[in-house]
Amino acid sequence: MARKLPRKDVVIVGLGWTCSIMAHELTDEGLDVIAIERGPWRDSPTDFPPSYMQDELRYRVRHELFLRPDQTTFTLRNKLDQTALPIRSWGPFMPPNGVGGGGVHWNAETWRFSSVDFVLRTHLTERYGGACVPAAGHDDPGLGRHL
Repeated sequence: MARKLPRKDVVIVGLGWTCSIMAHELTDEGLDVIAIERGPWRDSPTDFPPSYMQDELRYRVRHELFLRPDQTTFTLRNKLDQTALPIRSWGPFMPPNGVGGGGVHWNAETWRFSSVDFVLRTHLTERYGGACVPAAGHDDPGLGRHL
């Protein structure tokens, strides 16, 4: 039987990183906020303690932190004239499930810069001329047209 819940100022659907920050800011402003999340609650100290040995079968093979294809249907087509077909196996596209969203399974990979990353402006200027690179601090959405 349906029950009526107390009235709230704001309802947030999905409690990943972005909406968690939004909920925090809204409650700081005095609003009464409720969040609805279809997945389970995640508690870092008990679910992922620092001394916990990573369970490869649980997380890598059985994908415990992710939605199952039978929980929701995403479709894919490569061209507009194709029929969109359901995705039955996620592959590299792994939608999160639970409080924290994609932040729960983010594995903190931050790639180091290569030495060429620090000379990109010099390289482009030498190769294409000074007009192709905007002055520092200026955005040029048409930069790709010059290359």
